[in-house]
Amino acid sequence: MRLATIDVGTNTAQLLIVEADGPALRRLHAVERFVRLGEGVDAQGRIGTAAQDRLLDALRAHVQTAREQGADRVVAAGTSALRDAANRTAVLDAVRDALGLEIELLSGAAEAAWSFAAACAAFDDLTGPCLVVDIGGGSTELIAGQNPSAHHPRSVNAITARTSLDVGCVRLTERCFSSQPPPADEIERAGRLIDAALRNAALDAGPDPTLIGTAGTATALALVHAGPDSTWDALHGGGFELSRRDVRGWRERLLRLDVDAIRALHPAAMEGRADVFPVGVLLLDRVLSHYDRDAVRVSPYELRHGLALRWLVENSSSTAGASP
Repeated sequence: MRLATIDVGTNTAQLLIVEADGPALRRLHAVERFVRLGEGVDAQGRIGTAAQDRLLDALRAHVQTAREQGADRVVAAGTSALRDAANRTAVLDAVRDALGLEIELLSGAAEAAWSFAAACAAFDDLTGPCLVVDIGGGSTELIAGQNPSAHHPRSVNAITARTSLDVGCVRLTERCFSSQPPPADEIERAGRLIDAALRNAALDAGPDPTLIGTAGTATALALVHAGPDSTWDALHGGGFELSRRDVRGWRERLLRLDVDAIRALHPAAMEGRADVFPVGVLLLDRVLSHYDRDAVRVSPYELRHGLALRWLVENSSSTAGASP
């Protein structure tokens, strides 16, 4: 069974093609397109016409790629920007009418659960407490779990606590920064908003949790840190570790650079995200500080992989009964 999954996020629309072989998934092909669907949603509460057009173009290309790759089924899901937009129903209807593609609107809980399962699937040594951080464009998901490697592929059953913070790299960039590089007072304001969100969440991650970063910001920072000539492969490669000192150093450097200089650090990794990347790294730095972690392990697997895991669990008699 060959499955295509599409994650429609605030900044990107991501496609993954996998081969389901019994209880395992083999990753075959991945494409990331930048649609900035959440542009203006924080201020206006609606997805604009230009963003809708970008989304349709990206999804049309993804559906075509899925066909070319021999996908037997396409599963699509939307997250923060669609959840927050007053006109989400009209956007979903437009996609269905134009492409025949149904986009499931994921709850924050479901998004967190399957992001956690995906992030943990890249490792087979996760024992004890773990904390997954998924920094998106509109929100940041924090998911705590216990001994997830023992539960794969039903890693959602390892979850002990989760929360969704109303801070993401697109949302905070639009809300706080007037330029790049931003002035000191705007950086301080963004930091205060992040710290307040973390304090208010009061998530118990357990004693000495392993911190795992997943999705765009964490993966992009790993690529930037490794350099454009690195052979680390975010499609098939294993995890990548960044120390707290590494993250803090990149935070300080990025907040002093303009967008062109950020893009030049790693053109492929920064495509479509250079202007919001500094806030994403600021978020990751504040999470490391809040939970007093010395390092973050970067997982190359993200929500689109989680959507495939969910399909696998729901359609395999040997793994039936998982939730949510």
